[in-house]
Amino acid sequence: MRWPSLRRIGAVVGVETAQLINDRPSLSLLLLLPIVQILLYGYAIDLTPRHIAIAISASDQRLVGPLTRAIDENPALTRVGPAGPSGAAEKAVREGRALVGIELGHSEETGAPAARIFADAADPATVRPVVALLQSALWQRAAELYATEDAPTLETVWLNNPARTTQGSMAPGLIGVVVMISMLFLGAMTLARERERGSWEALLATPVTPADALIGKLTPYLVIGLVETVIMLGLVSLLFGTPLPPGTIWLVIAALPLAIAYLILGFAFSALASTQMQAVQGAVAFYLPSLLLSGFMFPFSGMPKWAQWVGEAMPLTHYIRATRDVLMRGQGLETVAAHMAPVVLFAVLAFAGALLAYRQRLD
Repeated sequence: MRWPSLRRIGAVVGVETAQLINDRPSLSLLLLLPIVQILLYGYAIDLTPRHIAIAISASDQRLVGPLTRAIDENPALTRVGPAGPSGAAEKAVREGRALVGIELGHSEETGAPAARIFADAADPATVRPVVALLQSALWQRAAELYATEDAPTLETVWLNNPARTTQGSMAPGLIGVVVMISMLFLGAMTLARERERGSWEALLATPVTPADALIGKLTPYLVIGLVETVIMLGLVSLLFGTPLPPGTIWLVIAALPLAIAYLILGFAFSALASTQMQAVQGAVAFYLPSLLLSGFMFPFSGMPKWAQWVGEAMPLTHYIRATRDVLMRGQGLETVAAHMAPVVLFAVLAFAGALLAYRQRLD
């Protein structure tokens, strides 16, 4: 039995270090990822609510003026237009135009002043502190304006996820996250795997064009992405009680441009990389900001402007918004199409970039 030798271990360490230094792409990604994580967690992620959309409707105008001034003085809140007629605030929250709505009026039973807060529980982590702030402000204003015996009642109604469960708010977005991760990594391993297996040369000898090869290789994975979407929709409904309204079919169709966008992006990483490890590292470097800046885990409104710009460029951000609007607010084709337009643009640009990377590899 030969015991470990410091001399032999040192020789192996030297060889491995030299290989790592010569592998510039892998070394760059290893150094880049910690920097990206520090920037994202240190500067981009902020749980403090900002720019929360508030809608007001009233039949009793005495509280409107003080309430609107209180909202305007708070930088975390943004009013959605002037005070509307009775019922307008609840409608704005149900349709996703506001996260919180305030209805000022009178009780139908007693005729006494009454205030109702309608909160969008699709994003409870963002809305809870805002609801607490508004409750305090309403009670304070009511004490100033009404006699003790006429003090208004205050009721909070949670919409779109009445149980306010974390699973209920995160389950819709989870569909897009699963599709993103699987498509990005499947695309990233495509060409790199063939080169390592030695089948790359056989591909170069065929008469197919770069566009033919790209479409042909990625089509089976797109089918997988659509099947995953259907399975995930069934699971979130079965496990978490998420409703599946008629507009759900548009989410399945919308998963196609989402899958194309990330699959082609992964393919571009694969075409540029020399090994599967490099391609996977490139995919990780992109998937991390996609996940953190999409609004899936952290409030999108609490991020600084530069982080929101980056998040808006990510296809996952828009698909998550589409799933929440459909599954939790009952929206349909028009809303899904509006959300997915940037994803289609991203997919077109990614396709052009992947073709360029593929041609460079052929040359």
